Formats: sequence, structure tokens, C-alpha cells
Amino acid sequence: MSLDGLWVVEALAVGGELVPPLRGTELTLEFLEDRVSGSAGVNRFMGVVTKDPMFGPLAITLMAGSEDHMSQERIYLDHLSSVDSCEADTDDLRLIAEGLVVVVALKHPGTDGVSKTS
Repeated sequence: MSLDGLWVVEALAVGGELVPPLRGTELTLEFLEDRVSGSAGVNRFMGVVTKDPMFGPLAITLMAGSEDHMSQERIYLDHLSSVDSCEADTDDLRLIAEGLVVVVALKHPGTDGVSKTS
């Protein structure tokens, strides 16, 4: 199954439990062939998918935000760098690191393989 399209994060692991993103932030992942990009809440990132869905080094913009938002962003980006497997169906994606689900995302309707972030 192709992961191509835009995925919106519904939950990420924080302190051992899955919690929704902070109010006022949107965490996303967009896959297009062997590339990934998205929003980490404050900053944008882009990189290469090296092995579904493990990611190579990510380039990240350098904007500043509130302490809470920057903390959430660090957690999200750390999770992305530690992913070693995934489970996905048509509209649900679970990124897994060391056997634990660290990110849950839902497919944004109508975005299969259509880049919105280029």
C-alpha cells in the first residue's frame, strides 16, 4: 500500500501515552514517492523516506514558538527519527518505534499522491 498523500496527526506519544496535538497546532506528514514533508507544529520539515516509513535526515525550518509548542515539536521530530515500522490501512497510519505506537495519523481526504507542500 502506498502512503502517498497528506496525513494529519491525531495523537503522539508523550510520557508513555498517546495524546492529541496541542490546540492551535497541526502536525502533518505528506508522502510523495520517496519524499516526506510536513508540519511539526511551528516549523516545516522535509526529507527522504529511506525504507517505508523510516526517514533519512530531515531538513527543518528554524522558526521559534512558545515553549509548549517547541517541546511538542521536539517530541514529534524525535519520534519521526526513531520510527522503525508502520501499520497502515486506507485512512489510518500508525508509526512504531521499538514496538510502541508513537504517532497516529489520519489520511486527509482527496490527497493521494498530490503534493500540497512543494
